[in-house]
Amino acid sequence: MTTHPTPGPVPTPDPLRVAANRRIFVFVTIFTLLLAGALWLVLREEKRRGTLLIQPEEPVLPAEVPAAPPPPAPPRPAEPAKPASPVLQQSAQMEEALAAYREAAGHLVAKRFGEAEERALAALKAYPNMAAAQRILGLVYLQEGRIDRAIAVLETSLRNEPFHPEALTNLAFAYLQAQNPGLAMELIETCRRLHPDYKPALLQQGVMLLAQPGSEEAVDVLREAVEAFPRLPGPRNNLAVALARRGDRSGAREQLTALLELDPGNFSALFNMGALYAQETNAPAAIPWLRQAMGRMAPGGFRSYLNDPDLAPIRGTPEFQQLLQELDPVFPGPKPGP
Repeated sequence: MTTHPTPGPVPTPDPLRVAANRRIFVFVTIFTLLLAGALWLVLREEKRRGTLLIQPEEPVLPAEVPAAPPPPAPPRPAEPAKPASPVLQQSAQMEEALAAYREAAGHLVAKRFGEAEERALAALKAYPNMAAAQRILGLVYLQEGRIDRAIAVLETSLRNEPFHPEALTNLAFAYLQAQNPGLAMELIETCRRLHPDYKPALLQQGVMLLAQPGSEEAVDVLREAVEAFPRLPGPRNNLAVALARRGDRSGAREQLTALLELDPGNFSALFNMGALYAQETNAPAAIPWLRQAMGRMAPGGFRSYLNDPDLAPIRGTPEFQQLLQELDPVFPGPKPGP
């Protein structure tokens, strides 16, 4: 059998405890609401950020997109500076010198020696080491008889352009005029060795050898000169003189005849033809040639030729005396001695 307890009396609630429980409940409720609100705000912000990261908004493009400007062209590499020649740096002076030099050469050919000197000096003022202008200036001084100045300027030209054949030849002639035949011959022989094909040196060497009375080499060199310049009167006349000195009068006469065919009025050939006959004591044959020669020269100049030693064999003949009488009325003066 189950027994039931007897119900006791119901307890009355304490008013203070009830008020405290009510305040605790209100505080918990408010805290819970605040926490829920904070969590909701955090979750909404995270959701917004996630949406932006996952689905970005498309950019709004303009109606027409301008073409992008072309990329700038790469800069051209600078050209390397070309090396400048020290000579070309003076091109203006060289052009001026060359123009003056050409003018000087034209004046020299025309025998206008004053103008040739002025233009040669102008060329040297523009380009002081121009050997060609110095050679022209040397020739001008030679033509004017200023031998010392010719030697000085020709030596300078030879230093500026060593072993030049024209400078060697002209300087040799200048030393010959300065009565220095030894140095003149050394220069011309050097020129012939260095420049065997330079024919003008033959002419100069022939003249210098002819100035040496006993030279056996003169005939050979002068024959070579005649072959090189067959229509030039000087080498052929000099060859005739060299042959006559060797006693070959027929050979000399042959050269003079050929020369007179080229130049019938050549004074040297006419006089030398008369001198050949005079050496043979043939005054009747000599005088007509001498008379022709006299007609090619002023009386004062011709008179000095009558003292030529080659005319000694006929100086006392009537034919020669008659020639003197023809000369004296034109140019009175002492007659040539016997």
